[in-house]
Amino acid sequence: MKFAEVTGWGEESWDHDVTGVAVDSQDRVYVLRRGDDPVTVLSPDGTIVDRWGIGCFSNRPHLISIGHDDKVYVADDGGHRVLVFESSGRLLETIGTGSPSDTGYDAGAASAEVAFERMPGGPPFNRPTKAAPSRNGELFVSDGYRNCRVHRFSRDRQQVRSWGRPGADEGCFVIPHSVTVDSEGRVLVCDRENDRIQIFSRDGEVAGVWNNVQRPTDVAFDRLGNVYVTELPRGPLDLKSWRLGRAYEELPGEVTMRLPDGAIIARLSCPGVEFLAPHAIAVDSTGAVYVSEVPESFASYTGRPLRPHRCLRKFVPG
Repeated sequence: MKFAEVTGWGEESWDHDVTGVAVDSQDRVYVLRRGDDPVTVLSPDGTIVDRWGIGCFSNRPHLISIGHDDKVYVADDGGHRVLVFESSGRLLETIGTGSPSDTGYDAGAASAEVAFERMPGGPPFNRPTKAAPSRNGELFVSDGYRNCRVHRFSRDRQQVRSWGRPGADEGCFVIPHSVTVDSEGRVLVCDRENDRIQIFSRDGEVAGVWNNVQRPTDVAFDRLGNVYVTELPRGPLDLKSWRLGRAYEELPGEVTMRLPDGAIIARLSCPGVEFLAPHAIAVDSTGAVYVSEVPESFASYTGRPLRPHRCLRKFVPG
């Protein structure tokens, strides 16, 4: 399958990190950034129709998702909470105390790798990464940068179950970066530093593992059930893969299109387009694909050189 970029889509240059992207039932596109105007809403043709969210988040809103009822969910990783909004930006609920939970993460450890290996994990939240609503009203949250767990909440936001601990065994995580619920109710978790996507039942039982993935950061589905995955580069300057070990050469980032069983059927590739740090993905009802990137953040914590880059792109099948 081939795609073409819609050049210059979105009224702006989008030359700074874009942490999240999602689409609602009308194919409006919700774009999440840090700083001023954290949420920008665009029509499918790229016209900006709304901006909101000023003063709602910490300096690190992470990923955004939209439920079937068009409620908007933002995992505020720096604020240790999940916020739920109407599509207009009116805040409906806040989940979490706003203070980091005790997970045993030692920020003073010799390295992040040592800190993760010593961390037992704990309750919600310590830098959560994404919140995924399911059609029955439950909510699943990947938690995240200072925890290695997934939390399931009931419709009334009571914690029903949590699972996961640091490590490479099945059911374990190292930076569960994103969580998504598919049409069958399966819970897909991007287990970033294990180079895999793990699939669970609602109760946290392992239902499958995709090992043909590199540092997955987000997942989206099209109307046919195909799966789209954003995958970060991996190289010697990055954290090791707990499952595969350290990389000794630079492996580029990419966006893959897959069948529901995880088999790769295409790579999103267009002339002149390079994915420096793909971070989030969304697919609308027409099959258009939106990809956001965070090259500034990626360069700052890996030591990679930063060069000018467009951080939000639209692609259409063609």
